[in-house]
Amino acid sequence: MKMRISDGETAAPLMVRVSFWFWVGAAVVGLLDAVLFFYFKDQLIETTIRQNPALNVDQVRSGANSFVWLTLILAVLFGSLYVYFGRQMRIGVRKARTRLLIAGIVHLVISVLFPVSYIVLLGVLLSVVGALLMFVPYQAKTYFSAEV
Repeated sequence: MKMRISDGETAAPLMVRVSFWFWVGAAVVGLLDAVLFFYFKDQLIETTIRQNPALNVDQVRSGANSFVWLTLILAVLFGSLYVYFGRQMRIGVRKARTRLLIAGIVHLVISVLFPVSYIVLLGVLLSVVGALLMFVPYQAKTYFSAEV
């Protein structure tokens, strides 16, 4: 495994470090959205029942609880992946960059398939910018292609 660490500090170029912080920002935004969704769960249930009174209240509560927990679990999962692979990417592991991109693409696909809030879309936007910064700039390309 290739690592570029000297005296405990990373020697990553600025674009790679900025990309790391964009990925961390995407993780934080995703966790914030899940916590807010958890907090406003009862309001979501009341709104759903008010809009469609023919629905069974217990089924709506059960579905909302399942969806809230799924959202929280996915936020923790993707947040952990973003931070772990982002850290690995920052220290120069080439495979981490690809794994981080795959996690971001899966998150984007899940965000498109499920109804999401604008906060989640902000997190996806941050991850897209992070992905561009870890692949596009010349400094990032040379950092991951140069031998140690």
